[in-house]
Amino acid sequence: MRETEMAKQYSPEVLALRDRVKKGNDKLFQAWLQIRELAYNSDEWSKQMELWHQASEKLGVLCTELKLKYHYCDCLYLDELGKKTRSCLNNSGGFWCQVCSSDYPYWQNELMSLPSP
Repeated sequence: MRETEMAKQYSPEVLALRDRVKKGNDKLFQAWLQIRELAYNSDEWSKQMELWHQASEKLGVLCTELKLKYHYCDCLYLDELGKKTRSCLNNSGGFWCQVCSSDYPYWQNELMSLPSP
């Protein structure tokens, strides 16, 4: 769904799963910020990266469920009017989505609209 379209109506169950996926994106990003502060290739770094990858895979399954079971193929960060509340590429703190439910390539449009180097 593009921002110019009205937001679709989803059941509370679907919105709860969407919110869980959004929270997972936030948690994975925060974990990544902590992991990047660890000494690269230390035992602790390796352990935390393994846990991060496992969590990422679980989040991917939840996002796939959201898309396939509930047909939620919109950006996770659309408000009730269908306007994006988060950019794919330009967020404070460097946030990016670990998983994305959108069929529409918002990130590609944002990338192509960046100024040329």
